[in-house]
Amino acid sequence: MIDVLVVGSHPAELRGLRQTLGERLDGRLQGIHVSAKTIGIGMVNAAASTAKRCFQLEPRAVIHLGTCGIYPGPSQYQPHDVIVAERIKYLDHATEAERASIPDPMSVEHAVDKTLLAGLTASGRARPAPIATPPAHTTDDQLAASVFNRLGHHAESLEAFGVAQACRLAQIPYAAVFGITHVVGSRASVDWQQFQRQSSLTAAEVVLSWIHAGAPGVPLRG
Repeated sequence: MIDVLVVGSHPAELRGLRQTLGERLDGRLQGIHVSAKTIGIGMVNAAASTAKRCFQLEPRAVIHLGTCGIYPGPSQYQPHDVIVAERIKYLDHATEAERASIPDPMSVEHAVDKTLLAGLTASGRARPAPIATPPAHTTDDQLAASVFNRLGHHAESLEAFGVAQACRLAQIPYAAVFGITHVVGSRASVDWQQFQRQSSLTAAEVVLSWIHAGAPGVPLRG
């Protein structure tokens, strides 16, 4: 059993933890056992891998660490800013256009653990924001701009909803910390390559500072 499981979609998202946790990405900080694991790209891979790791490691809390894009519209964000998800919504563009329908019993939104959210934003280095998870990157500029205007989502992450769903089923508190790399749309891949490294490092600093502060919000073992 560990205290905090940190998950990232691929190794580059976790690079900011290596200097502190070592190449195995596993160690103790301030007496807190932290382990970091990759979970793959996309909602399905993220959900399955997170569920597997929760079963294997029995963490007290899960932190999703990575990078994300911002939808056109919100003006307060810059590359390398850090956000913490306050809620996560599954976004299907066909459903929003009334070309498809999601069955009522299907989960489409998750709230992030409030105590973890408060702890991760307490330093002022990260701000809360609502995040959407579509099944694929939104590349059309007009469609991307409509997301914030119609639905109010600030950021896009392909894995966030999958991680949140796995943690909900495992009844493990969850939060997500993302460094901003790009504006969602046609130029996303170019900007992601330019800003991903520093954004991932900045997001990791927020998580490490939270751990060094005692990981406020992580529940005690029962």
